[in-house]
Order: sequence, then C-alpha cells, then structure tokens
Amino acid sequence: MIECVPREEIFELRWSVLRPGLPRQAAEFAEDGHPEVFHLAARDPDGTVVCCGTFFPDPLDGTPAWRLRGMATAPARRGGGIGGRLLDAGVAAVAARGGRVLWCNGRSGVAGFYQRHGFAIRGDVFEIPPIGPHYLFVREIGG
Repeated sequence: MIECVPREEIFELRWSVLRPGLPRQAAEFAEDGHPEVFHLAARDPDGTVVCCGTFFPDPLDGTPAWRLRGMATAPARRGGGIGGRLLDAGVAAVAARGGRVLWCNGRSGVAGFYQRHGFAIRGDVFEIPPIGPHYLFVREIGG
C-alpha cells in the first residue's frame, strides 16, 4: 500500500539509501517545509517503509511544474515494481493537484527506470557532488 506520510516516516530510508556515509543533515531538504509538499511511502506487511518519494511544486525553466526529490527503494526490494507503483501514485497525486509537468534530478544509473515510467532526459549528464552523475528527467502529465 502506498500512502501519504509525514517526513519522519521516510527519513531513515531516504538517508540510508541516498546519502550513505554522509551526515543525517545531507538528507534534509529545504523543500520538506513547503506548504504543498507531500511524502509517499510504500511499506512491507510488517510496516517497514521500503520505498519513498517527496513531491512539491517547483517551476522548471519558468513553467509551473512539480518536482520529485528523495526517491529511494530499499536495496532488497529493488526490481519488484514497488518503485514504479510509488512513482505512478505520485504522478496521479500531482495530476490531482493540477500539475502537468513532473521533473527530478535522477542518478544516471537509474535512467532506464525513469524512462520506462514516461520521463525523458533533458540535457547532458551533470555532477552533484558528492553524490555523482545525474540527469534532468521530465515527464508531461496528461490533462
């Protein structure tokens, strides 16, 4: 089941997957305090959060858009479809809020995942120190 949750419920997964070896503050995003932010979580039957993502309005090139940050899936759960289901739920929630574009800076190693879910790469690969190479992924959301 995928549900909206407080940031505190997804923070450990976000930190351990996306910022391993870095201070906890590295997984704190200024956007977590945005008035329209929402966090999605998918849980195992025992209640453990195994996948998460954070969504908030953030214009892209001056155009109204929503942004995804902090998408993470527990390593043992990758490849089973949980990330895709969470992303689809996020797209639906953004569309329900009137969003027509969703974008993210995603690691280059997961380009295939985003492309399978309707995102296109915009521009060249770029580096986000100390995390590594990323692409800008953009998805148009139907009206």
